[in-house]
Amino acid sequence: MHSLTPVDTQSTAVVEAPARGGGLTFARVNPLEFSAEIKQLFLAHERPEFPAFFDRTYPDAVADGAASWVGRDVQGRICAHIAQFPRPFRFGSREARGSLLANLMVAQAHRSVWPALSLVRGLLRDSREFGTVDFLYGDPNEKALAILKAVGFRSVGELRRFVLPLTDQRRSVDLGIRLYHLLGRVKAKSASLVVTAQRAGDIPAGSEPFIDAATDVHALRPGARPSVFRHRLAGYPGLNDWWYTLRRRGSGGGPVGAALVRGPDSRGLSVVCALQFESLALVSSVLVSLAGALREGGAERLEISVMAGSQLAREVRRAGFVPRQDCIPVVAMPLSPLGTEAIAVGAEWRVLPVDLDR
Repeated sequence: MHSLTPVDTQSTAVVEAPARGGGLTFARVNPLEFSAEIKQLFLAHERPEFPAFFDRTYPDAVADGAASWVGRDVQGRICAHIAQFPRPFRFGSREARGSLLANLMVAQAHRSVWPALSLVRGLLRDSREFGTVDFLYGDPNEKALAILKAVGFRSVGELRRFVLPLTDQRRSVDLGIRLYHLLGRVKAKSASLVVTAQRAGDIPAGSEPFIDAATDVHALRPGARPSVFRHRLAGYPGLNDWWYTLRRRGSGGGPVGAALVRGPDSRGLSVVCALQFESLALVSSVLVSLAGALREGGAERLEISVMAGSQLAREVRRAGFVPRQDCIPVVAMPLSPLGTEAIAVGAEWRVLPVDLDR
């Protein structure tokens, strides 16, 4: 496993002499040693959910090599923060070492351009110096996007939400949905797959399904990281978290697809939180078969978010999903030749929201 920091992260301390900018002093730290101060920064800026996220995420993340960069004012108070979480990716037969930028926060009193720029520049300088990351990436909001582009991050694409209606309590509407699915199966030429459901809580930790799309050589694919599900999905594995595995009918082989689905919730919505497949040619079959199983289980809508304009998005459309207007920009910066290659695939990143910060 690759780490952003040396394996023996027993001390935080500052990696190099603190930098200054916009009235703040910046340094790289171990966030666990400053947890109370970092949590307070977020609480003071209307992020009441952050302490619980910190407690379930940062201990594992730091063990994997995560670090934080903070800015302190003249009184020594933490007034700015950004974290970096190492995430492995598969790029063909190679492993590309990505690192997600997360939890950027600058105190209201310091929200001019220079403090945020100085914070991110310090992170970039240290990341280049260590040489253990191939690329940095993130899904910034509008203000953070301007900062990241100012320091050289480039657009990779947009993560777009797609929705598939499954059923409706109104008989006439439900009949129309059934006809829509029937026509969709014909259009997609989907093979019928055998679907097996298992509650996520019944699967031993670290034993979640993982199917490596070895033939997807021109795409960047997240590696197997079960801890990410605990970090990004509050309460995972909960009663509403299910793993679905899909096999070819009549075949004695292993699964050709798998999906982690959360739901249905009180509104009947189920969300695909992880999607794996043996090859792109099977994606529409995987999704059509999954939709059928969820419909039988009482779900009314199925949602998935994938990179717009990608081959995967086309397969999602082929399975009958309808795109929505809301989207999330994804940006990245290469730090090595391999990182440059990985970013060059553009929209062919197989990331889902669980792989990002929002």
